[in-house]
Amino acid sequence: MKQKVLLFFLLFVFARSFSQGPVRINDHAPNFVLTLEGNSIQSYVFPYVKHLVLLHFWSSEVITSRNYGKHLNTLTKRYENAIYKNAEGFSVIDIAVQNNKKTWRDALKADSLTEFTHGIALKGFDEDVCKKYGVTSLPTDVLIDENGTVIAIDPKLVQVEEILDERKNFQPVKKDVTGTLALASNKAEVFKYSRLYLFNHYGDSIGKTTTNGKGIFTFSNIKLNQDFILKMDNQGDIITSDPISLYTPTGELLMQGVTSEGGMIFYIPARLSLKLTEPVAGEAHINIIKNLDFTASGTGLTPKDEKELAPILNLLQDGTSRLEYTTNTDSKLDDASAAMLTSKQAETLALFFMKKGIDKSRLKGISKGNTEPRVICDSKHPCTDEDEKENRRVEFFVHKN
Repeated sequence: MKQKVLLFFLLFVFARSFSQGPVRINDHAPNFVLTLEGNSIQSYVFPYVKHLVLLHFWSSEVITSRNYGKHLNTLTKRYENAIYKNAEGFSVIDIAVQNNKKTWRDALKADSLTEFTHGIALKGFDEDVCKKYGVTSLPTDVLIDENGTVIAIDPKLVQVEEILDERKNFQPVKKDVTGTLALASNKAEVFKYSRLYLFNHYGDSIGKTTTNGKGIFTFSNIKLNQDFILKMDNQGDIITSDPISLYTPTGELLMQGVTSEGGMIFYIPARLSLKLTEPVAGEAHINIIKNLDFTASGTGLTPKDEKELAPILNLLQDGTSRLEYTTNTDSKLDDASAAMLTSKQAETLALFFMKKGIDKSRLKGISKGNTEPRVICDSKHPCTDEDEKENRRVEFFVHKN
């Protein structure tokens, strides 16, 4: 009997060692060969250049799989160059499991999936890499650490973030997110006892609360530096043509809501998340909004602009502070023209600060076109000149180390 048991065990070990069965957590990630976007062949051996790696198996012909890639692209932008305790970076290798190269390439271009290494498994699930990783449905994701060990299989994107955050040298800031909901024309006209829901940029619910008798809400211990969606439940007793607006704890108008089925939606970009926290003495982030004139279609600054920028330049003279800024314009321009204009403005500002001795590595300019207006204009609520002036702005964020 003992001999039979021993024989069965040896056969099992032998079979496992030569199988291409699905990987499991704590397994060493199998090596593989992949056909890349430019028809070259690449061999991948783990550990892979001491990077944390996410293998993303998908198909341009599977809608749910394709939509997932857009969110993953955003996550990669935020984490690929982060400073980790042991790893030297984060990479995504996406593997399209399909035999139609044209639809694959068209999808990459249409979805602007710029942050990945793109490969294709032309034999579908029969491709060697799919067999080694046990891929039988799409999307499938495998997260591998800097030592080549599988640490997660099919994690949600929010779980991938949590794992990457844990491995970073600097942990993300968590604070209470708070603000007030009131009318745009009169912030004293608040919305009391309204149900609110907070979602991350993947659509996962991360909190729910209710405004108090002063229209104030608070979500506790929320990770900042991510995009948020704040939803206010529709209430039958709210009848107003005046837009509902979101105000910061200091009373600043942050944005107007967008009417959506079942409620009011506020899309809060990551760079504004800090404004929804209680100000603290000695806070290391300084937010400044400037209405600059620019000259020559955004390629120059007026003397007035340079005077406006002097206080920001003074903040950077400590030699360590970093500056992030976003350029925004109004809705009078079409989307392409707005994007081109604000891109030129962002470059102009970078040149200005570099000429003043600020190293390029301490500057980060982001052009937003007309995608994030502070005042939302439409046929029912056309913008005044003052509204458009408010939308034409540069938002500066000075991060003091």
